[in-house]
Amino acid sequence: MTPGPSSTISKAVIEEFAKRYMKNPAVLWVSESAAKIVARDDQLAAQLGFEISADRNLPDIILVDLGESETALVLLVFIEVVATDGPVTPQRQGALLKIATDAGFPAERVAFVRAYLDRSHQAFKKTVPELALRSFAWFAAEPVNLVVLHEDKEEAARTLTQWL
Repeated sequence: MTPGPSSTISKAVIEEFAKRYMKNPAVLWVSESAAKIVARDDQLAAQLGFEISADRNLPDIILVDLGESETALVLLVFIEVVATDGPVTPQRQGALLKIATDAGFPAERVAFVRAYLDRSHQAFKKTVPELALRSFAWFAAEPVNLVVLHEDKEEAARTLTQWL
């Protein structure tokens, strides 16, 4: 990956976020602005029935939580790395959710995360008003914290219990 804030955040997502919030994490997709495709696991994606197409409006990282057993339900996590701009708006979130549900993932097994360097960084301050509901914000500088953006507290609780 190209050195810079986006790469720093992406590395933290894979090394910190995935290990902290997922039981059996796997990386399906990693991209960056300099290289559309940095890494992809086509074999795992095919096993899950998920088609990864670089021409689609995919986020920077797609993680999957394979759970603790073969019968566990899979959790698909779309992560947008926000170093300067580019949060997932409600419209883009809907498009990503459609990609997931078209692949057979139930909507309640799909999560959306915006990953930032830290809360004081200008990127977060600039994009927080545009963040879609039914999503999370995570900060590399505070890896133990998640900001929950849900209007329905029961739905937020269900989503959080999937991870915790």
